[in-house]
Amino acid sequence: MAVNTLGQYSGTHKAWDHVGNVTPDFVVSEGVNPPGQWRPAAWLPTLFWDKYYEMWKTIMAGKVVAFDNHGRVIPAQYGLGAATITYTAADVTAGVIDVRTGVALLTANIGNFNVAAVTSFMGGADAMAVSAPIGLSFFDCFQDFGDASADDDGNNPVFYAQHNFRMQHRITFVCDAYVEAPLIPGNATATNLGQLTLAAGTTILDSTALGSLPVAKNTVRTPTAFTNGTGTDAATRFVNQVSARTDIAVAGDWFVNLETGIVSCFGTVTIAANVYQIAYYHYNAAPGTFSQFLCAYGDLNPGDFVQCGTQSNFVVDAAPDVTDTMGQVLEKILHPQDLLDRVMSAYTPALNTSATGLLPGYTGQADQAPGTATGGVPLNIHYAGASDTVVRVNLFAR
Repeated sequence: MAVNTLGQYSGTHKAWDHVGNVTPDFVVSEGVNPPGQWRPAAWLPTLFWDKYYEMWKTIMAGKVVAFDNHGRVIPAQYGLGAATITYTAADVTAGVIDVRTGVALLTANIGNFNVAAVTSFMGGADAMAVSAPIGLSFFDCFQDFGDASADDDGNNPVFYAQHNFRMQHRITFVCDAYVEAPLIPGNATATNLGQLTLAAGTTILDSTALGSLPVAKNTVRTPTAFTNGTGTDAATRFVNQVSARTDIAVAGDWFVNLETGIVSCFGTVTIAANVYQIAYYHYNAAPGTFSQFLCAYGDLNPGDFVQCGTQSNFVVDAAPDVTDTMGQVLEKILHPQDLLDRVMSAYTPALNTSATGLLPGYTGQADQAPGTATGGVPLNIHYAGASDTVVRVNLFAR
């Protein structure tokens, strides 16, 4: 029996997770699934291991997709400027076809290379080409095990990697639909907090505005943290975050205005700049790391147009054009809703609630959301490491 230093029982909790994660849904209202017969490209790098079927996935549900030279479906990110393809040792083991040669990838050829460097696509005479986006992947796509040639119809088991097994014969994508994606903020490393000025007639100190706006909500996935600069009392100055500036009443209370980036706290005298440092998340830049699940990033607001961005996610389209504009943001929805943050889940306190722990998010995440273990946010926010927001996009017909 496990005991602590006081002789009290202190059991170790086993997180049972045999089947992995259910990919969050992204379709809000019915769209169009073209009745054609497509296949994912056999050259796509492995992306996400499905524990239940013991197979690799190469395209995740909701990601922006396009066609390659052979009309195979691929993440549209490969059509972006300076796009790269990355092969690893896992791709060699999985039997991925090398896009540069058209035959099984060799260990000597793993690594990063630019799409522009693929001048003999699948071993042929043409350079690699990627079409304009065609829609969003309707579901997770498993690795294609068939022949990689352009004329292979996928029906001859002689060309299968395992002649008696083919998990997913054909795939489709979704067009002209209303979809949603969690909005992922970027992370600001610790930066000096400007001068905290005492507001006249109050005991509230207001800082100068933070440099990157708007600020993301302070959550377990996107935490706001204060440390000392030239000062010594950050640990006691910023203890209890209140919901409004006017709620600041005692030492330790603090508040941040997400739109203006002004940090407020309790105090009786003005405090010079650089006494404290703050690390926070914001929507003024892309995140440094993405999960494998669908997301949107940047300062997206209703009315903004979106296009394909990093890792085939949504990003603002500053110059809308019929060739690459995917849709238009119509709603921006904050969570938690319906008091879900007060619903007692199986895990309190939460397990693996940091954004890093959600990449790709294997250990028991499906058992945690929504409820107290996630702060009441739904699976798509929790898995992707977002703060508290989803955007809903009217996906144009592609």
